[in-house]
Amino acid sequence: MTTTLTRATPPVARRIAALLPATGPTPWRATAHRTTYTDSPAALISDGTREVVAAFHDSHVTLAWARRGEGATYPIVAVPSSNPTRIAREIMRSALPDLDTLHAPNRTASDFLDDLRGQFAARGVKTNAWSAHGTGTSMRTWRRGRTLLSLETARLHRPTLNLQYGDDGSGTLADFETLLPLFLPTEPRHPYKPLGDDITGGIPRRLYARFSHAPMRQLTPYGALSFGNRVGPTGVIETPDYRARARDHSPVRALITGIGLDFLTTIVDQLADSNA
Repeated sequence: MTTTLTRATPPVARRIAALLPATGPTPWRATAHRTTYTDSPAALISDGTREVVAAFHDSHVTLAWARRGEGATYPIVAVPSSNPTRIAREIMRSALPDLDTLHAPNRTASDFLDDLRGQFAARGVKTNAWSAHGTGTSMRTWRRGRTLLSLETARLHRPTLNLQYGDDGSGTLADFETLLPLFLPTEPRHPYKPLGDDITGGIPRRLYARFSHAPMRQLTPYGALSFGNRVGPTGVIETPDYRARARDHSPVRALITGIGLDFLTTIVDQLADSNA
């Protein structure tokens, strides 16, 4: 008698799939999966076009997906939590922008615009400007509070979503510190990292001390900080006088790039300040 072992789909994977926004005719589903890099329970989470492999380890979850022409053959991101909400957020923050690039023919500029119109109309966010930048390239912008969101579209390329903070001179350090975590990976259980002498200036050192898990590095000689790495949103934070003592009202401006549309729609309500 031959016994056939069957793999069961981890229940947490189904909860993660239910938290991902459906942008096509097929909802996200989780099925049992076996990876080549771990014996831990794993699941393939897919909407029929985009696929993410989640492997569930004792103290963390690893995510893998196809990027730059390579399949999901190795883990790309480790999430220090088994909380379904945090894992779904990391899939939207890191994996889906890559997968949208891979499947660019399936997500056109008009699709992005239609999705944004619906999402923003429901939230009272109005178009601020429309301008053309040469043949086949255009940009649409929206402003909410101290943030300016821009959608740039170019023929045959995936639309890109960028966010500017404090471009009108209204940005402050304390306000930006409430905005920045929206774009960062989940903070590890033990986030402490020695400050050292690599980061100089009062404002950069305060930001680094609070968000070193980003990760961050200082750009010389201007004192600006860059954050992010090879996946997920990245950005540059600028302060006019970074050597000054860090105060809540210190002026700050920033540019954040690589924002996925699915991820944006989950945080757009938090981009407004009380005066927006």
